[in-house]
Amino acid sequence: MGIFTALSQEDAQALGARFGLAVTGAHGLDAGSVNTSYELAIEGGGRVFLRIYEGADAASAAREARLLAHLAERGVPTPRPLELASGGGAFVAEHAGKPAVVFPWIEGEIVCQRRVTEAHARAVGEALARVHLAGASFGEPLATRFGPADLAARLAALRERTDAPEHVRLILPELERRLDRLSRVSFGPTLPVIHADLFRDNVLFRDGALTAVLDFESASSGAAAFDLMVTVLAWCFGDGLDRGLARALASGYSAVRALADDERAALHDAALFAALRFTITRITDYELRPRGAFAFKDYRRFVARGAALEALGARELVEMLGV
Repeated sequence: MGIFTALSQEDAQALGARFGLAVTGAHGLDAGSVNTSYELAIEGGGRVFLRIYEGADAASAAREARLLAHLAERGVPTPRPLELASGGGAFVAEHAGKPAVVFPWIEGEIVCQRRVTEAHARAVGEALARVHLAGASFGEPLATRFGPADLAARLAALRERTDAPEHVRLILPELERRLDRLSRVSFGPTLPVIHADLFRDNVLFRDGALTAVLDFESASSGAAAFDLMVTVLAWCFGDGLDRGLARALASGYSAVRALADDERAALHDAALFAALRFTITRITDYELRPRGAFAFKDYRRFVARGAALEALGARELVEMLGV
């Protein structure tokens, strides 16, 4: 999982030189199901993180790098990509015909669900709000790959798959009905930048402090209510909804950026859409792939989260979050 493009020692040294680095070693990382990641050792004992983009073109990779630089310069705890040694403010090199970007290595660990505390959740909420505030001045368009039309296309393709499991086929009509309704709902004003994927494996902590928000590959323009509820779904559900964690996360967010009235009113529908989005993409990205090729992510977790949100209701959700 995570190593799609090979990188020899000679390749690593040549690539590192483009960023002004003397690379002494390269180690592949099982760090995702989309791009290839390497840890590069550099002369003097330091380390950097190399990402090779498997699906994005050079223009998309450069836009993401500019976004990360923009956010880092405005106080978001995310690593600023290294510029090429040739100057000119460029961030993207090439390896095997694919874009490659290097980041400083950030010490920290991913917190497993059973270890998430209210302090962790509050820090994540604060960081998400900082992304929204800092991203407001990012002037480049960021399109989503997971809007209603994109999700509808995935469901339509699912209907044509003869290899789709029966349990997936059985829920397709309900997924289509939910998507049809939520496609006609407003989730509040559109922000220039949302993270859209702030799961636990995209945040690092060290000694209890949040050290990095990572992986802006899914970043797009979008609604704050949606982004907040994606993050609540990612951090505040174990066997069920942990109300203390959810309230702490929303409290951290509100301490940095208060939700507007229309954003607050949209929270329940935004949460249902977030649960639906990840239900659909986990079916298409994981359920239909051969097992063992990637770490499996079960779509049923988000079916259960959607059901819990339906039972909670809009008013009780807002009251629980304390916003």
